[in-house]
Amino acid sequence: MDKKYISPRRKQSSFRTGKTSVSKSKSTAGPVKTFFVKRWSWFKSLNRKQQVALIGAPIAAFLIIVPVATYAYFANTISDPNQLLNYNNTGVVLEDRDGEVFYSFGTADRGERLSLDQISDYTEKALISAEDKNFYEHSGFSLVSIAGAMLANVSSGDFTAYGGSTLTQQLAKNTVLYNDRTVLRKYQELAIAVAIERQYSKGEILDLYLNSVYYGEGAFGIESAAETYFNKSAADLSLAESAMLIGVLPAPSAYSPISGNMEYAKERQATVLDRMVDNGVISEAEAEAAKAQELAYADGDDAAKGKAPHFAEMIMGELYEKYGEEQVTRSGYRVKTTLDMDLQQAANDAVASHRPVLEANGGSNASVVAIDPKTGYVTAFVGSVDYQNKDFGTVNMVTTPRQPGSSVKPLYYAEALHTGVITPSTVIADQPTDFGGYRPLNADRQFRGDISVRNAISQSLNIPSVEVMKRLGVDESVDALRRLGLTTVEKDKDYGLSLALGSAEASLIDMTHAYSALANKGLQADTVTILAITNKYDKKVFEHKADDSKRVMGEEASFMISDILNDESARAPVFGSTLNTPGFDVAVKTGTTDEARDAWTIGYSPTIAVGVWVGNNDNEPMLNGGSVMAGPIWRATISKALSMKAAEKFVAPDGVVRLLVCRSNGLRAVGGGTDGTYQEYFKRDAIPEGTCDVPKPPEDSDKDGVTNDKDKCPDTKPGVEVDSDGCEVKDEPIDTDGDGVSDDKDRCPGTTDGAEVDNRGCEVADEPDETNASETTDPPAPIEDDTSVVRPGRGRA
Repeated sequence: MDKKYISPRRKQSSFRTGKTSVSKSKSTAGPVKTFFVKRWSWFKSLNRKQQVALIGAPIAAFLIIVPVATYAYFANTISDPNQLLNYNNTGVVLEDRDGEVFYSFGTADRGERLSLDQISDYTEKALISAEDKNFYEHSGFSLVSIAGAMLANVSSGDFTAYGGSTLTQQLAKNTVLYNDRTVLRKYQELAIAVAIERQYSKGEILDLYLNSVYYGEGAFGIESAAETYFNKSAADLSLAESAMLIGVLPAPSAYSPISGNMEYAKERQATVLDRMVDNGVISEAEAEAAKAQELAYADGDDAAKGKAPHFAEMIMGELYEKYGEEQVTRSGYRVKTTLDMDLQQAANDAVASHRPVLEANGGSNASVVAIDPKTGYVTAFVGSVDYQNKDFGTVNMVTTPRQPGSSVKPLYYAEALHTGVITPSTVIADQPTDFGGYRPLNADRQFRGDISVRNAISQSLNIPSVEVMKRLGVDESVDALRRLGLTTVEKDKDYGLSLALGSAEASLIDMTHAYSALANKGLQADTVTILAITNKYDKKVFEHKADDSKRVMGEEASFMISDILNDESARAPVFGSTLNTPGFDVAVKTGTTDEARDAWTIGYSPTIAVGVWVGNNDNEPMLNGGSVMAGPIWRATISKALSMKAAEKFVAPDGVVRLLVCRSNGLRAVGGGTDGTYQEYFKRDAIPEGTCDVPKPPEDSDKDGVTNDKDKCPDTKPGVEVDSDGCEVKDEPIDTDGDGVSDDKDRCPGTTDGAEVDNRGCEVADEPDETNASETTDPPAPIEDDTSVVRPGRGRA
């Protein structure tokens, strides 16, 4: 069912015309007003001390009760440094749809707690300079910092932003409190910070902080961070390395020099070094030398150890965006995803086994995605051939826009079928054509003359495709592509008719998602990657609830384009059988851009849609296109997917009818014949108006295995006189007895009335006497030739 926006009703006024309504409102407001007037009069009658006491008592109670209650609740945690370290640091676990863990990020087991003398002195100085330069002067909080932060919040209008936290407050927040941004939580933070300051020395607070804080890349604590980023111990960190690690603390995912933005990371490092100079702990020369130093980062990432590193990376990004990185990493989230590990492994294997072919043809990278058309679940996701390859592996090519080439054709062809601009039998000229200065060519530089829409798209012919978009309209095509989910196709960009051949960029996941709508009868479910999230307390944080799919293409058009792309005989002249999947209904289309810079194969059944992209991240050309480069990976992946589910067919909806048409012009065939015809599907309201006459061919009536003139008169007996058509010659009717009727009597006009006659009406002569028959009866004349006499004469239609 289509979703439509319905504007909310404007709120009705509380007052209506009429005496009853007015009197009601007065009767309601009167007692309320009287109540407050009396209370205000009573309050004013109090002296100043009483008024202050009345207002201050609740505030004082709040200020006393909250810290006391908070301390009482967290007393055991605060007093035990090991509990303080492990209370709120738990990491993230990602599971496939069957509950198998395929990726973990961070862990509560951070090993032995380091003391300050086991941590680089540069790290301690960098932390204090960057985060809390007055650390040794305050008692857990800074009134000046809090006041400054509150003024900034007032000016911005955001009263939950806060800021101005000391290291002790940050420790309280990181280790004890849940990351809620409320006034109550902020006050609890202050209370716990004071308690921590009373419990521990400044040195102990520093080492607790450094051992508990999250540095990104799944690293809790300074030792884990040093190993993760630089493959060394925390004691061996240099000035430049310490400044880099402390620099990531405000936003680890954004500032990480491994997976974040290196430019941001360097800026943060420079900021920390400058503050160290300002605090007098290093010289200007030391800072400049550290800024110029090229740091050597550790290879790899936890994600590289999993079977779906790009998928894990994408899921983590979605979690950070929705909940914030700190909350995600400290809440012990267990995330159930849509990934099907069996299909994921099949896709991984398909890419790995085909990699030598890619490289032999000038390709270096490939990506695969699979989507369930009915649910939108992303069930397989391969972002590159090798996540650990530093040159191109970490780039997620499933989500990176590229030119789709001819793989975009089914999407606007479907729209043209939906609107009635074309039918599958429409004949279009495949010949040299000038489209207002645009002169496209087919990939093989050949022309096929008049060709049906079915064969034109199955064989991926460019000239007929441009003609289809011309008839549909470029703007209408853009609208259709965007409706199908290709949001990178810009509405106001002047693509021209080159859009028909895939000049607008789109990502593999968006293209496959668009195809999934065709697989699902024109209904498109939103892509889904996360099914459920639970926290460390086993409390459900999120659970996916299926939304109604939205209609993005007509059911009839979706079926017709699916039937065309499933037509193995129609694509065979160009693609052979390389894309066939015997025993299953599977629609498939390839795509290749100029100089084979991008190679695509996308296809689907009613149960799964699979897309494959092959190419080079730097856009270098390859030696072959979609069917050779991407086709084998696609076929191996979808074959595995099909083997896991019961086979389903593309079923024609009620709005579609199948008719006999002539190949020559695509019109309905009449006349009973079938020569030069084929069966084609049409929308019931878009049946071709014209007809073509196809006579019924002669039958082999005499069953001699040959269709010839003899089949016109199969009952002709040997020896009779026949005409040129092989039919027996009948005597012309005569009226010899003159009675006005041509009948048997005319054969024997001399028959005596009352005489005995035979079945022809001729008089029966007496039988000769047997005894002298040989003497009185002449023998019959010999027959010299059996051959029937042929008389030229009447032909028979």
